[in-house]
Amino acid sequence: MKLSKGYLIDSNDLNLNDLKLIFDRTDEFIKSGNFSDFDYLKNVPLALAFFENSTRTKLSFELAAKRLNAHVLDFNSDTSSLTKGETHLDTIRTLEAMGVKIFVVRHKEDGLHKFLQNNTNNIIINAGEGESDHPTQGLLDSYTLKNHFGSPKGVNLCIVGDVLHSRVARSNLILLKKQGVNISLTAPKELLPKDDLIKGLTIYKDLDEAIDNVDVVMLLRVQKERMKSELIKSTEEYHSKFGMNIKRYERKPELIIMHPGPVNYGVELDEKVILYPNCLIQNQVKYGLYIRMAVLSLLSDYIKR
Repeated sequence: MKLSKGYLIDSNDLNLNDLKLIFDRTDEFIKSGNFSDFDYLKNVPLALAFFENSTRTKLSFELAAKRLNAHVLDFNSDTSSLTKGETHLDTIRTLEAMGVKIFVVRHKEDGLHKFLQNNTNNIIINAGEGESDHPTQGLLDSYTLKNHFGSPKGVNLCIVGDVLHSRVARSNLILLKKQGVNISLTAPKELLPKDDLIKGLTIYKDLDEAIDNVDVVMLLRVQKERMKSELIKSTEEYHSKFGMNIKRYERKPELIIMHPGPVNYGVELDEKVILYPNCLIQNQVKYGLYIRMAVLSLLSDYIKR
């Protein structure tokens, strides 16, 4: 069975059957061991086109593609003809002429991935777009919950912090709702979006109130680089109301803690908390590799060879 669409631009591109296919394939890859190779993308040229900095997403996509035996091109925008005025579409067309079949793209501009997909017969994968979406992060977060609880359905999860600027939050709101997760939010009011995405959700006044009512807290990075003005008076004040520390954790040691990374220690999270077994941040990183292997391998059915 194929994924319902031959690309991955938006979390809304994925239906429940797609999620099952991806999670089942992820299970297979995890069971295979860390050093097994597969031929899903044998001899297929794949370009990593990251126009924003990245550690986890870029490296896991690169390793995933290599584990599937793709030919990986690491496109560097800073040393490309983009600096001379070339458009993103011209760049894609140039790489297509060289035989590239899959483009893994991260960019700060909302809507770029859809535009590129509408102008190519090959495969675009959204590896993070502006403030709007990050589908594979939402997938790996969903898989982390599934792996821990057996099923995410009925889990009470609170997203904490900079929801306004977070593409991770938006992806999770879409994908976790589809799977029956009970989602709530807590954040300074300045960091909550004004659109319908959070309509009807419970909003707790601070992290302490959230902890009393949920099974999982998903902490978000405070994204100062995306803020058009200072929306937080001080990191100390933010941490006092919305930061996870040892004292809060010890109030409810069964609480599950997640964070997409990178972490601002002392803002969203105290460093000592990551040592506790119910902090699943490293699990998220681990599963990210296998989720991206699953997505790439399933999309390989759409490659025009």
